[in-house]
Amino acid sequence: MPTLVRLAILAAVSLLTSSAALAADSYPNTNFGAPFSNDESWYRQCMRVADLGAPQASGRAAPSPQCDASALYYSKLNQAATPPAEWQTVRACASAKADSAVLMMLYANGFGVPRDVDLALHYACQLEAAKAEMEARVAHLAAARGIDRPFAQPFDQCDDITSGYMEAVCAAIRETQDERVRVARLERIGKALTPASRAAFAKLRAAAERYAAQGSGEVDMQGSGAPARALQRQARLREQFMQAALDAVNGKLPSASAAAYAQQDSSLNDAYQAVMNTPSTQNEWPDRIGVSTISRTSVRGTERLWLAYRDAFAAFAATLRSADPVAVKTLLAGQRTAQLAEVARDAHW
Repeated sequence: MPTLVRLAILAAVSLLTSSAALAADSYPNTNFGAPFSNDESWYRQCMRVADLGAPQASGRAAPSPQCDASALYYSKLNQAATPPAEWQTVRACASAKADSAVLMMLYANGFGVPRDVDLALHYACQLEAAKAEMEARVAHLAAARGIDRPFAQPFDQCDDITSGYMEAVCAAIRETQDERVRVARLERIGKALTPASRAAFAKLRAAAERYAAQGSGEVDMQGSGAPARALQRQARLREQFMQAALDAVNGKLPSASAAAYAQQDSSLNDAYQAVMNTPSTQNEWPDRIGVSTISRTSVRGTERLWLAYRDAFAAFAATLRSADPVAVKTLLAGQRTAQLAEVARDAHW
């Protein structure tokens, strides 16, 4: 992944660990960079619950210093069933790490603890957030006070976001959850294959991941929402691979003739050349494409990884009775052409 993309994503995701420390300086957290009044509804709600504190857990071993409360929370959330003891492990980690976001969600939803919306509000008011996020999150929770039934869907820190930074954080959370599902499905595919197909499938999975990881380098990184878009691009490429693999194994790939593939390949070459021939409008960065941060070097590197991915998929398809390598290459060429069309749009916005 290009350095610019990696740093932007890491900067956004670091908010998950930095918010509690920043919030500890004041209550409620007013690090908005925007004016506010003590008379505003969200502020009055926060002050109403300012003195609340969670009861101390007793009789349980201290969590590991390396525990990740957010990762634990979302892994438990996605289980078919999570016993209270496992939620209490999450709470112990969140308490030790002063992770206000996780504590907010635990108490809002009653996971492993008695549901306590006021206590969830207390933790919500500690979070670093854009002002609009704080207002919306506090209002969301305050509306549930006095209502015995739980939220229709589990209350989540990503429900009321407005900032580009939190978009990236939440995109990373979603992708972590989705990737766990994809990996499980791909593992099931591999176990059902013949030894020859299994070996080809292992090579294909490695090639597909290299291509997906590099694909974020074809995202314009201007604007606070760029890290989220980069993560979403990676997620889309991984999802396309998984679906194509399922279709290949199950004999559901759209059929394609050699002539159809030749036409699609020609369109792909035209799209690639059009992108690579787009001059930079930025004198200080001549390798960039148009007005974007995307470089020709990055597109060239992604194209090479896509070619390796295409060839690995065709080789895998050749080991199956249910898939035609020509159909595979036609499908992938169409997907790659669409990717390059997005690059072209970013270059001219």
